[in-house]
Amino acid sequence: MTDLSSALRRTFELLKQTEPLPDEHDVVWQGPYYIPRPGKWYPSHFVLYSGTLYASLSIPPVRHDLSWRIGSDVVTFEQGFSMGNYRLGETEWAEALAQIERRLRSAVKGFATYNRRVERLLPPTCRTGRIQRHLTWPTGWKPPLPPRDINRFEEGIERAKGLPPLDEMTLSAYLDAVAVAYDSVFEDLRPLLPLEKYKRRADGRHGGLLDLPPRDAAAFARWFHDGKWAGTHPWEIVFGHPHGIMIAPRYQTDTRLWLYALWVDSETWYAAAAHMGIALAEAEIPFEFHDWKKVSAALQGVDKVEVGPDLYAVTYEELEQERPDALGSIRWDPIPRMGPITPHQTSRVRAAESEN
Repeated sequence: MTDLSSALRRTFELLKQTEPLPDEHDVVWQGPYYIPRPGKWYPSHFVLYSGTLYASLSIPPVRHDLSWRIGSDVVTFEQGFSMGNYRLGETEWAEALAQIERRLRSAVKGFATYNRRVERLLPPTCRTGRIQRHLTWPTGWKPPLPPRDINRFEEGIERAKGLPPLDEMTLSAYLDAVAVAYDSVFEDLRPLLPLEKYKRRADGRHGGLLDLPPRDAAAFARWFHDGKWAGTHPWEIVFGHPHGIMIAPRYQTDTRLWLYALWVDSETWYAAAAHMGIALAEAEIPFEFHDWKKVSAALQGVDKVEVGPDLYAVTYEELEQERPDALGSIRWDPIPRMGPITPHQTSRVRAAESEN
């Protein structure tokens, strides 16, 4: 690793002449872009912490990380976040650091010239920003929930706030409530008994929920408050990635009464969860819908979504193909600028560099 440690040593000496990001708790630099081929600009980041310099390259859908103990030949490839086992090897890192070092030297030589060049040449496909969700929908595409149902959803949330909580909770009561939710979305489940509906769609890791006596409130309460089910997924009634739709009993310690909590993780299931909320309210089942305003805004397309090359963002290329009329509505993030380090930041760098 001697070659890499030497490259990191030279890179670090140049970084120390540039201003770290001002609002970060640790000493953090957004370094130059790594450009392995024309049109592909990948940002580099560096963090100085406790005598170690951490370097990362964001090459969607993978982030590559390594660390170097200041003043040593010790370079460690970090696990970081990756899809599969692909990561940059020593040869690729050496090439990337050579580019980064060259661009840092150019920046230190003339920050204004360097910044103008980056702003002029950085491709829009490699920038990040935000845009209203409905502007990403293909022309003529119907929204996932029509305005009439959005109104029913929001009215149902308000109606549910006034419903009285439940005196007790049992497995049977829980499955009956969940069955109401299922029936509002999955027509094929309607002929089935509540337990069969749950088995068809839930995560499956029920943590002992299905082993309880169906109508024994005391047994349910003991199991629920014992908490040994923690870490399983008894409440994920619709499996999704990373999670789908959840309906969980909630015990109110002040009143000793029960109600249900409904929430949804995966955006794929937002519309289904809204239909479930409508159905629960119409059945007068007391529940709270966590972050329902976020779900409603997404279904209407009035919230903001990320634009950029990251895995879960809308790409510039997608917008250019499907909604070229929306490109002008992107609110771009500022392009990172480099500048000379200030005395205050120099002191911070020295302190972080000398930490054990």
